[in-house]
Amino acid sequence: MDIYVYMQGQRRGPYDKAQLQEMWNRGQLPKDALYWHDGMSQWAVIADPFVNAKMAPPLPVDTGNAEPMTFPPHRKCGLNRRRLPPDCFQ
Repeated sequence: MDIYVYMQGQRRGPYDKAQLQEMWNRGQLPKDALYWHDGMSQWAVIADPFVNAKMAPPLPVDTGNAEPMTFPPHRKCGLNRRRLPPDCFQ
């Protein structure tokens, strides 16, 4: 299916759906861009089909290989802290 995109004042295309998906994933399509293909009565916002698309489920966590992470104390600041004072890095 040939899909056309209207963005930045220009009509571009034709593209296929996989090309547009890749462009969307790379951030190359602004959310307010419009698209049209044969059979549509009017242009529509390109974000609609992509925003509503289901994301793939997350991968399961492999706890068999997980190890606790510990870091040595910082030489100047003592124990590990989430928020280190700025002078710790001097």
